[in-house]
Amino acid sequence: MSGIKNFTAVPFPTGVSIDRFFEQNKGSCIIMSAGRASPSQHTGEYHAVLYFNGFIRHLRQTGLKTDSPTYPFVQGLYDAARLIKRPCPVIILTASDAGFGDNSSPNKTCCDMIISALLGVGCSVTVTVAEGKSGELVRFMEARI
Repeated sequence: MSGIKNFTAVPFPTGVSIDRFFEQNKGSCIIMSAGRASPSQHTGEYHAVLYFNGFIRHLRQTGLKTDSPTYPFVQGLYDAARLIKRPCPVIILTASDAGFGDNSSPNKTCCDMIISALLGVGCSVTVTVAEGKSGELVRFMEARI
């Protein structure tokens, strides 16, 4: 599965808030996730949101076994992606690359699984990295939970 390239990577638009980004992309399904881990405890958790035309599905999982501080949020993206059953445009919105564009990332295999799950139901996939907006992204998610 390594090396899946059937997605578009685009930077987050300059000067646009997370709220405005959602308004501009109403016709797309947007997946986002936030997670945290305690590598010394080997556990983590995530909160993920699947958003489409005003419909919001919130997912949360605690107690994930992990040695990686970024694994939980990538797992949240994967779990949300698996809920999509019909073809649609999908935007994966993250605050970091997470392994979608970095072949040396420990999350690369999981990112490839996310893309494969979405392509498998006929979705077009765009990965948008909102660097420097992690706090705004988390606040946006929390306001809709």
